[in-house]
Amino acid sequence: MSYEDSDETWPCQYLRMFRHRNVALLVVAGAYGLSSMGDQMAVVSLTLRLHDQRQSGWVISTLVIASVVPVVVVGPLVAPLVDRVESRRLIVIATALQTLVAAGLAMTRNVAVTIGLLILLGVGLALVSPALQLLVPQLIGDEQAARGYARLETFRTGGNIAGPALAGLLVAQFDGRLALLINAATFAVMTVAFLLLPVRRDPVSDGSTGKGWLAQAYQGIGVLAGDRLLRTAIGTLACAIIFTAMLNVARVFFIRDDLHASDAGYGWLVTAHTIGMLLASVLLAGRIPLRWQPRVLVCAGGLMGTALFVSASVPVFTIAMLAFVLTGMANSLQGLAIRNLIHDRVPPEARGRAFASSGAALNSANLTGTALGGPAASLMGGAGALELAGVGTLAASLVAVPVLVRASKGAIEQTDPAGVEVAEDASDRVSDS
Repeated sequence: MSYEDSDETWPCQYLRMFRHRNVALLVVAGAYGLSSMGDQMAVVSLTLRLHDQRQSGWVISTLVIASVVPVVVVGPLVAPLVDRVESRRLIVIATALQTLVAAGLAMTRNVAVTIGLLILLGVGLALVSPALQLLVPQLIGDEQAARGYARLETFRTGGNIAGPALAGLLVAQFDGRLALLINAATFAVMTVAFLLLPVRRDPVSDGSTGKGWLAQAYQGIGVLAGDRLLRTAIGTLACAIIFTAMLNVARVFFIRDDLHASDAGYGWLVTAHTIGMLLASVLLAGRIPLRWQPRVLVCAGGLMGTALFVSASVPVFTIAMLAFVLTGMANSLQGLAIRNLIHDRVPPEARGRAFASSGAALNSANLTGTALGGPAASLMGGAGALELAGVGTLAASLVAVPVLVRASKGAIEQTDPAGVEVAEDASDRVSDS
């Protein structure tokens, strides 16, 4: 762990407190969770504002897309910054700027300006998210990285659960501007937290600094494509997500038309998916050995597909509730498996670009699936669309079984009798795959 030795600058009490790994990770995860909560509050508040302004559905869809597209399009292009700039400094600068942008969202009611500011927030997320992943091993050690990633996911999911509910209350009782100001405050809290955190990840040179910017950005894609396991794992998950993401749109038709659930029932079923994500990140993700991650990816895809198909085929509320909890658990395990595999198989000097590129690919798949969910539900009904989502997810996961299971078996065979993996250089693993 690389902590700053700067007693002259940082009070000794801060150093003593933050040098405890668990405390440092808790501070980072808590700040990240608050920021995620603020993001959700902003989306809900802005959606309600546009609805009250009698804006069209196209404008509201553009609002949602504007918060995601920068991660897909801009993320890989700015990713070299993540590897080239010290991680804590990058996070402090990005979140400080996000504070100003988020405050601007609270001040304006112009639709075009609102969408433009949301795009800027998304650019900040495209930098902060992979930088956080790079900082986790510095906080808790390489050997505990999986637990660190799971802790971040736990707090992020908790923020995603709390944000919409809190935003709804604030908008109902006060003006929606308060929710947007709280979002700005969460970015400020994150900035302060990282200013106080005496930990850093110094950039590792890979000899590419003399190359053009696009060539450096492409290395994130190249290092993933050059590793057969990562190429298969990310490609498999992206294909599965195209089907799974139909759930984002189709579930409202399924819940209201097939289950005949009330508004409260709809809320419970949507929350069930997020609760499943939280349960998986708290109870399972941090305890799964790295060598089992390829199999986890396959099994989680199978669980996701089966749960979607069964819930649609047997339209009973209690069965749907259980199925949505399972889809949430599968969702969390899939994302964390990819994160852990990238951490293990990509050299540190290219890891930030790899995180950004994988995030872009998976978010692209999510946008594609969401776009297909509407037409599928219109043609097949909510239940039919979910059955299609389940079959497609299951098929995409099963196709990759030979490669992923073989990779998992190979990882197990490379362990000593005590179950400790044989150490080898990460770059050799990439080039040999």
